[in-house]
Amino acid sequence: MKTIEVKLGQFDFDDGGSYVGGCDGGKANGFGVCTGPMGQGEFSGLWQGGFEISGVFTWAKDNKYAGQWMQGKRHGLGVENKGHWLYMGEWTQGAMGRYGVRKSTKSSAKYEGTWTQGLQDGYGLETYADQGTYQGQWLKGARHGYGVR
Repeated sequence: MKTIEVKLGQFDFDDGGSYVGGCDGGKANGFGVCTGPMGQGEFSGLWQGGFEISGVFTWAKDNKYAGQWMQGKRHGLGVENKGHWLYMGEWTQGAMGRYGVRKSTKSSAKYEGTWTQGLQDGYGLETYADQGTYQGQWLKGARHGYGVR
């Protein structure tokens, strides 16, 4: 049977934030919880080499992101609850990217399609709160090119 050594640590940062959890070489590694200064958010999840890999980040007002990270930014698959919007899909370097679905939690408003740098871009279907729809091309968050309303 192989023995695995687990190192635990606690770091208190100058800005008032803190980290408690696995560490290796003075960096967060393994499971840990990092709390930002003055209630500015909390990340709970897996770390590698001091960076978030996968977990849940909770901001003030109960906004949340659960998913994958790379180099300190949301990257990969994830789900974000922010205000009355829910986004499920891919993230690229911290922004909604490639393909995803954003829908309102208060109405039937919804967009399903491609994204670039956090904006509808490429092709998608938007359903409005009044049940009207637009299906077609998008450019930098605006309807652009061919489409049907």
